Amino acid sequence: MAHWKMDCDADGYVWLTIDVADKSVNVLTHEVLDELDELVSNLSKQEEIKGLALLSGKSGGFVYGADVRQFELLKDAETVATHINKAHHIMNSIANLPYPTVVGIEGIAVGGGLELPLVFDHIIVTASPKTQLGFPEVGLGILPGYGGSGRAYRRVGLAMALELMLTGKSVDANKAFAIGLVDQLVDNEGELRDAAKAWLKAQNGVKPQRDMQPVPDDADAIFRAAGDAHLSRARADHTPAPFAIIDHIRDHMTDPQAMTDAELIIFPALMTSPASKGLRRLFDYKDKVRKSGRGDSGVKHLHVIGGGVMGGDIAAYSAMSGFTVTLSDQNPDAIDKAIERAKVLYERRLKTEDKIADAMARLTADPDGHGMAKADLIIEAVAERLDVKQAVFRDMESRAKSDAILATNTSSIPLASIAEVLTHPERLVGIHFFNPMPVLPLVEIIWADTTAAAITDRAMRFAGQLKKMPIRCKSAPGFMVNRALLPYIYGGIDKMLAGTDADRIDEAMVDYGMPMGPIELADQIGLDVTLDAGLPLGVPDQVAAVLQDHIDQGKLGRKSGSGFYQWDGKKAIRPRHQYPAGELAALAEELLLPMIEECQSAVDEGVVENADMADAGMIFGTGFPGFRGGPLFWASQQKK
Repeated sequence: MAHWKMDCDADGYVWLTIDVADKSVNVLTHEVLDELDELVSNLSKQEEIKGLALLSGKSGGFVYGADVRQFELLKDAETVATHINKAHHIMNSIANLPYPTVVGIEGIAVGGGLELPLVFDHIIVTASPKTQLGFPEVGLGILPGYGGSGRAYRRVGLAMALELMLTGKSVDANKAFAIGLVDQLVDNEGELRDAAKAWLKAQNGVKPQRDMQPVPDDADAIFRAAGDAHLSRARADHTPAPFAIIDHIRDHMTDPQAMTDAELIIFPALMTSPASKGLRRLFDYKDKVRKSGRGDSGVKHLHVIGGGVMGGDIAAYSAMSGFTVTLSDQNPDAIDKAIERAKVLYERRLKTEDKIADAMARLTADPDGHGMAKADLIIEAVAERLDVKQAVFRDMESRAKSDAILATNTSSIPLASIAEVLTHPERLVGIHFFNPMPVLPLVEIIWADTTAAAITDRAMRFAGQLKKMPIRCKSAPGFMVNRALLPYIYGGIDKMLAGTDADRIDEAMVDYGMPMGPIELADQIGLDVTLDAGLPLGVPDQVAAVLQDHIDQGKLGRKSGSGFYQWDGKKAIRPRHQYPAGELAALAEELLLPMIEECQSAVDEGVVENADMADAGMIFGTGFPGFRGGPLFWASQQKK
């Protein structure tokens, strides 16, 4: 067999090892399950077996669940149900083996990779930080489908079963043991085999029985708390999985076997829903983007020029991430304020005094910019004016090491214009963070025709080392995100000027799943920024006029207390009326059209590598709802 190894020792114990071929980690592909089915069928016929033990052949990892990409081969609910039925047959066959079964786990065991151990009588895990167990399925718009819902409930009870399935978060070995998800802890991977054999010998060939968890007296209160925590801001028509999970457990909590069996109906319905399709695309985008930023950038020392909000945040966040950082600005007060903000960030994120002190020690005020001579990467975040940036880069190149990356955080200026003053334009790359930088994950890595590929690659890896989500973008007006976002905002303003109420416009997009609509978003960004950022792209005359009129009156949006709306602190004061759902859906589709068209144009013109990266940029950079799968994916689904 390609993926499983089996041997039998002198005591009559069968040792089964999963070691999926041609993969660095174990996943339950269709082929892996087919082989397991054949193995279990043979094992059930051998009366001389005294016990079964399962281990992983991959050091430091157990099973990372089902192969999510193979889900896309299951085109309809019927084929999904057939797959789930087969998986249930395999899991039930293992559970029904007439002799004791034990599994040893080191590392990741999530999704199907946890459902498989749950069919064994005894679960042993290493007390290692690597060991993590959980059900991330809710993040894919589904629930455990290989029998895990009922088996987890039988082990951990109502409250913990709900927590595991609704949060999608993994638990470490100690918590897994404390809640009863696993039965035994050992210190390290080398002890798993001996511990498994000792347990099998103690059973003397007799299969143990596990008592069913009773329905708690406060079950109604537990369900209410779960609903308050996980459903209060969710909508069943947007993300049905958490609603389905609660209903599923409530309906079957008196019979865990019925809970397991009911997955055959619920899982196919969820998996073929638009939300699950979109969330599976999101999973794929995250995987691709993270892989593109993996590796060592060679950056150890970063120098930041500009102590404003963005420059200060880049410096603070980079020091928090382990880089040595020097920060310069012509105004020493700006540096002082940036370092004060850094301390606030560290106190909020790092918690312990030692970690805060270490991060502060890595961040150094450098008003004269001496750090440039030692830095592996220098990034400027100064005023968005070409003459200012060119002056900065002249000085930067003259002081930098010959192999240092020269980077700009520009949001709109073409790299070619900045590069005009450089002797070595191949060293110039854009690293465009989004505000607030410590919060938003997206980073656009901007390349020009003159940028060396190795420099772009290093910038991608630097962003990855910051745990950000980097996408490559060709230097073009608006890059990727602003190119598509601003026309969407302008389209919303234009619709308002044509007579559609602003509240109706914004409510249509909130109903679609956006955090806010285009009118409120313009206010949030600032009407001055909304106008200025779009000038390289072209702003419709009537939209430019109304924006300029508001700016002239000092109505800049949230930051001035009024714009298209009045603002109460961070909240826009708008009616938030109820409108017919069909009307809102039609309006949302119309409002999204400029965004979709610009995303497609960016792909066609090579601004981004492909449609997936355009969609990823809009999700990670603008708050486009992940369950929709991105503008282009959503548009493609509407055509089917």
